[in-house]
Order: sequence, then structure tokens, then C-alpha cells
Amino acid sequence: MDWTPAQLPSGRHGLSREYVVNSQRSRLLGAAVLIAGAEGYAGMTVSAVIARAGVSRKTFYEFFQDREDIFLATFDQLLDSALDGAREAYENGGESWPERLRALLQAGLEALAARPHEARLGFVEVLAAGPRALQRRDAALREFMQFLAPGYEAADGDVPELMPEAIVGAVYEIVYARVLQERTAELAELLPQLMYVALAPFLGPAAARELAERPAPARASARRRASA
Repeated sequence: MDWTPAQLPSGRHGLSREYVVNSQRSRLLGAAVLIAGAEGYAGMTVSAVIARAGVSRKTFYEFFQDREDIFLATFDQLLDSALDGAREAYENGGESWPERLRALLQAGLEALAARPHEARLGFVEVLAAGPRALQRRDAALREFMQFLAPGYEAADGDVPELMPEAIVGAVYEIVYARVLQERTAELAELLPQLMYVALAPFLGPAAARELAERPAPARASARRRASA
């Protein structure tokens, strides 16, 4: 996401009120991401956010009640973007469920690796932002369970009802550990192992290993960049 729109010119500029409002709010959200990602939720004070965004304290309180409020707004926007990207990757990932799941995991891991501040906010600092943030985190994990539901149709034998919850929880913890250790750049390398984690409970170890070890195809966005 583009969190850093250009700062508005001073004085009379002829820009519409809607443009000004959207720019100010985007700069505040962008500042929150950068500060939380670099200094943690504790460092994401209102003073730090408005200084980074280049807006007044009065402007901040026109949009948000406090730092928790802006953190939640930022998390919600990140989650919406992540879910949109996940759905797009899944729907365009191929004909079979394992192919679509691979496309989703590949897109997600690459996006996180490229955006360490967003990754830290969404996986680490959300745990420090209070009970409302934790509720949103839990709801987000449930959203991602939907992509595992088709595994029951492909399952080799009975699979416990809670398996999607277990898989999503395991993937979350694995990603969380890398982000916490500032190893976010390594996340894309985990694709084969996480594919195995997601597939093995449904397809069995042998089939999961064979599918997980297949070379990941270039994603459409990467192919477009290469041909540009």
C-alpha cells in the first residue's frame, strides 16, 4: 500500500477539501505504520505520529480519538488489503486447491518480506495494542481459515474439524517468530515448508511433500514487472 502521499503545499493551493482530508488521513496512517514498525506500539505516540505525518494535533483528533484508535484503523486497512490480495491470488492461482493455496501463500510471504514495517505491525505490535486489537487479530485469523476448507473435499481420510484453525495458528506463529527476530526478508523462502504444513493433514505426508517441493511458478504481477 502507498502510505506516503506527498505533503500538501502551504498557503492557498486550490485543492478540494476531500483531497486534503484524504491526504491528511493517509499521512497519519502511513506515519503510524512506519513508527510502529520501527519503534513498536510503545513508540507510536500521538506526538510522534503527527510529527512524522506533518499535521497538527488538532487535525489528528479530527480523525482519531487516540493512538489505539489510529492503530486499529491502520490494522483494519492492512487486513482489508491483505484479504483482497489473498483472494485475488487464490482465485487466479490455478485449477486445483493445492495450486490456489500455493499462490496465496507465495503472494502473502512475498508481500510480507517486502514490507517489514507492515509485517511487524500486523504480527508483533498488534499483541501490545490492547484487547480490541487482539480481537481484530483473532478475527483476521478466522478469515484465513476459509482458504483451507476445500481441503476436506480432497482429504485422504478423516480430518479433525479444528485442523484449519491449527494450520493457520501454526503459520501465524512461524511468521511471527521471523518478524520478531527481524528476519522478515527470509519469509518467501518458507513457501515449500509452509505448503507442507498446510497440505499434509489433508493429503498425507507423501502427496504433501511432492506438491510442496514443486518449483513455485512466477506470479502474474512478477511476470508483468519483468516484461515492463
